[in-house]
Parts: sequence; structure tokens; C-alpha cells
Amino acid sequence: MYKVAIISCGMIANAAHIPAYKHLPDHFEIVGVCDINEKAAKETAERHHIKNFYTNAEEMLKKLKPDIVSVCVPNCFHKEYVMLALSHNAHVLCEKPVAFQYKDAMEMYSFAQEKGKYLIGCQSMRFTPDRLAVKKMIENGELDEIYYAEFSRIRRRGIPTWGTFHMKKISCGGAFIDIGVHIVDALVWLMGNPKIRSVSATTFQNHATEIGNLVESGALTGEVHHVRTFHPEEMDVEDFACGSMTFENGARANFKVAWATNLPEEASIKLISKKAGVDIPAGKIYKGKDTVEELKTEENKYKEEAFFGHFYLVDNLLKVLKGEEDLIVKPEEIINVAAILECFYKSAELGREIHVKELEAK
Repeated sequence: MYKVAIISCGMIANAAHIPAYKHLPDHFEIVGVCDINEKAAKETAERHHIKNFYTNAEEMLKKLKPDIVSVCVPNCFHKEYVMLALSHNAHVLCEKPVAFQYKDAMEMYSFAQEKGKYLIGCQSMRFTPDRLAVKKMIENGELDEIYYAEFSRIRRRGIPTWGTFHMKKISCGGAFIDIGVHIVDALVWLMGNPKIRSVSATTFQNHATEIGNLVESGALTGEVHHVRTFHPEEMDVEDFACGSMTFENGARANFKVAWATNLPEEASIKLISKKAGVDIPAGKIYKGKDTVEELKTEENKYKEEAFFGHFYLVDNLLKVLKGEEDLIVKPEEIINVAAILECFYKSAELGREIHVKELEAK
């Protein structure tokens, strides 16, 4: 039985992390939750029948000595609480992105290695049946080295209308760091984690003031009783981003990501190799002059769960701790994604292509 503690009691803790741990009650016990908002911590503890709640994370870690900590704080505070949890000798499951700067990611994983603990990024969108099927194809050699890719993650009018997603000082970025990072991670994972060479990016903010024309994103906030109201005048992050990436193996990827734009909803990845090309989620495999095959997928065993990827992540964590599996989300992949994020935002800020060597030089 592993003791688990949760830091921050927002939507993702209540709707994803806590249900995933409770799914395996013979192996995980949630012994405490923490939030700087005492009402949120108390309400979460009572709703999920958790004995202890705190407003100070270090106090919780000292008293409860958990084996595993889920870090669910906003993006800008990930490093602070990951390092705190690791310093208290806990394995850490951290919400995405673990880091948005290359140097921070290197420091965090170096410290985890020093402490002999696992640091796992919650890149939960690798676990869709189509992406898992394409990964298996690649591992079986049905696609050789991918030389070109493109991805789109589009919401037509889906700027988050609650919380602090729209505030740079808390979330560090907008659409790209929120929903784009899932597709970036899936792409890098499918491609075999080629190291990023450079990123060229452009960002826009066009639709924040369309209050009556935004999709109300309140469905999942039923998991949280203390949400913050969206104020469009506070928004200082991108609602649309586009650009390209080059990798050290010569591969290239083009992309567009939006919380809001005048395009249809989309979450797609296209990969091209000499042997074949694949289109996700269309489920098509293209070979030669005439051949188009259907992608064969397996059933998602957690399809009824809103955040099914977290269930797969917790399953994997348990098997890793028991010595039965390797980590699915590996440190070197998350470090690569952090480098992409930093290059992306620096490119958008400076208006030029950013090479990862510029980050390494620092």
C-alpha cells in the first residue's frame, strides 16, 4: 500500500488524480490533500473521504510522509512543489507540462535521480486508442524514420472561462502550453523522441472579449466548488499559435494550436515516412500509389472516464514500482518537450527562429 498526498485541490486533482488512485484501493491510499484555499482543501477531503487536509504543503509532507505526491498546482509553480515533494523522498506525478524551460526540466530530473525517485509527467493524451495503435506500428517497423509531421489542436471558441489559464504569471502561457503540449508530447513520443533543433512560432490573441460567443467551459468544474471567474481584460496569453519545428535527425513538423479561431474543432496528427503515412484520428494508413488501410485499434478500457489517461498513468506507476514495467513517460521525453516549449515562447517573443543550442549555452 502506497501513501499518496495531493498538492492543490482544483479540477484536475478532483476529476483525474483522485479517481485514478481510488481505482486501485488495494495499492494506493490518499492520506492527505493540500490547497492554499482552505475551503477547497476541506471540501475535497470531505467529498472523497480523505482524513487530512492542509493549507501548507511542507507541513503535510512532514506529518504524513507520503510515498507519492501528485502536484496539481498551476504551471508556474510546478518546479517549486516538485522539488519540495522530492526533497521529502516521495515519487512525484506532476501535471503537464512538468516544466516550460529546458534548464528547469534538467534540474528537476537531476534532483529526482539524486533522490532515487520517479518524476512522471502527466502527458495523459498518449493513451488514445489510435495513438497507441500507431506507436505499435512504429515499434513493429511498419513505419520507418518519420521525416515530416504536422499537427493541429483547435477549439473553435474554447478559451477557458474559469480559473487562471489566461494569466501568464500563473499559467506561463496560453493555448500552446495548455492543450498544445499534449499533441507536442504525443508527436515526440511517436517519432521516437528525436532531439529538438529549433522552433519558429507566431502567436495571436483575438477572441478573449467575445464573452457571449465562447463555449462555457463549466462542465468539468462541477468537480470544483471554488472556481475563479474569467475576466477577459486579464488575458495576456495566446489564443492561437502556429509555426514549425526542426529536429536534429532532419525531420520537420508544422503546427497550429488554438483555444479560439474560425476553424472546425480538431485534434490531429499526420506522420510521413518512406514506408507509409498515417492520419490520426482519421485512422488511415497510406502506402504506395493506391493502398489505403484502416488503422486497427484496441478498446480503451477506461473509456467511461473523463480523464482516462490518468488511469493509464497510475496503472503504469504501480507496475513500475513493482518492477513489472518501464516508465511510459520517460524523463528524456519530458526534457525534450520542455525545450520545445521554451524555444516556442522565445521565438514568438523575439520574432525569429530559436535554436535549442541557445538554451544550452545558458
